[in-house]
Amino acid sequence: MIEWANTHLPDNLKITDPSGSLCSGLALLRLAEDIKGKPSSPPVPDSAFPTGPNDDRLDGLFRLFDFLLDNDVKMGTVSINDIRQGKREKVAKLLNALKSWEEKRKAIALSI
Repeated sequence: MIEWANTHLPDNLKITDPSGSLCSGLALLRLAEDIKGKPSSPPVPDSAFPTGPNDDRLDGLFRLFDFLLDNDVKMGTVSINDIRQGKREKVAKLLNALKSWEEKRKAIALSI
């Protein structure tokens, strides 16, 4: 999963510590934008995301979840707070959902 995610992430957001929290909200948004092939509109600046679990900047996380919902990514029970706190299990679920979304998009593109 990490190798797959890194193929979509810019160098500064690549996952380098597989034992860490995997992806930040910023990395998840950039990954989703890469899968879709275009940035969110209006663009979401990196500074809109929290840098840690006690950082109150939540606008980026709300925009991430809006982007995922608008694009019908099946997130299950993953919450904004799960991503903010870097809960590994929940981030992994979201990564799996993004991978499934990418596979679905590819399948639709092939059938057209």
